[in-house]
Amino acid sequence: MQVCGARWSTGVLLDVQRNLGQHRDMVRRVVPLGLFALMLARPGVAAGEPDPTLVPSVAEPSLFDGLGRNLLASFAGMNLGFQLAAVAATATMTTQDLDLHVHHYFHDHPNWGRAAYPSAILGVAGPVVLFGGLHLAGRVNGKVETVGAAYAVLQAAGLTLGYVTVLKFFVGRPAPRDDYIPSVAPDEGKLSRTFRPGFYRGGVIAGWPSGHVAVTTAVLGALVAYYPESLLLKVAMAVGVVGMAFGVSAFEKGGFHWASDAVAGALVAFPIGISTGKGMRQLVRGERERRASAWFVGPSLRADTIGAVLGRGF
Repeated sequence: MQVCGARWSTGVLLDVQRNLGQHRDMVRRVVPLGLFALMLARPGVAAGEPDPTLVPSVAEPSLFDGLGRNLLASFAGMNLGFQLAAVAATATMTTQDLDLHVHHYFHDHPNWGRAAYPSAILGVAGPVVLFGGLHLAGRVNGKVETVGAAYAVLQAAGLTLGYVTVLKFFVGRPAPRDDYIPSVAPDEGKLSRTFRPGFYRGGVIAGWPSGHVAVTTAVLGALVAYYPESLLLKVAMAVGVVGMAFGVSAFEKGGFHWASDAVAGALVAFPIGISTGKGMRQLVRGERERRASAWFVGPSLRADTIGAVLGRGF
């Protein structure tokens, strides 16, 4: 018997359609990549035949290995400080009008926004392509360690995307869009300081924190923790996170995200990426006990939805 999770709600689907607007074509191109990645992300043991006993650590890793421990580690001890730092940075940047100044600059210099368009694509397609490339390379070359890196990337991206979606759901910060004045706030200054805590008051696409920056930070952070000896990955992470933060702040003439959304995205996601990469590395290298997972994930193939199905074998 298998128990499967539910698909996207109608409200979220409407929010996706309303906020993405001109980027629907980009989403249509990226979704098949995402479904392909989900089909690749199968556990090392068949879902219908779970093995509750410990298996050798050299066994092939799966998407759900260490997920609970990695998630808890992301918010334990000093890592909780990153979440508090995100709140503090946002409070500082809004009260000191740094968000407003950055928005005005990119609004008055639209060429930066056009140049930042690739960041909008990379923020969605990048993690999928990275996972697919690592997974394929690991399969072709028979390297369990590379397959583990692929699952570290996918797990970090999934945890971060889920966490950021929850934050946006409850925080309700509007994007810096011209058409939100005066319907949401009387002027840009008030709009930059507007937060509407509650339930689904600002959607889950735009808002605080930036999902593009958060997922980029988590994915690159997972690789840095998985391959701690690589200086190149550390440089790539710094460049990638700063570049994505710049991109989401400049895109659509500064109307995509406030700058503090980008800063907060990096701060909340960094410990998730590091904890996930470190945890998966320990599992693959036999430094932590591993239990075979009976959980699985697959694409939702219904014509009226875009999503995934989560299930467990019994």
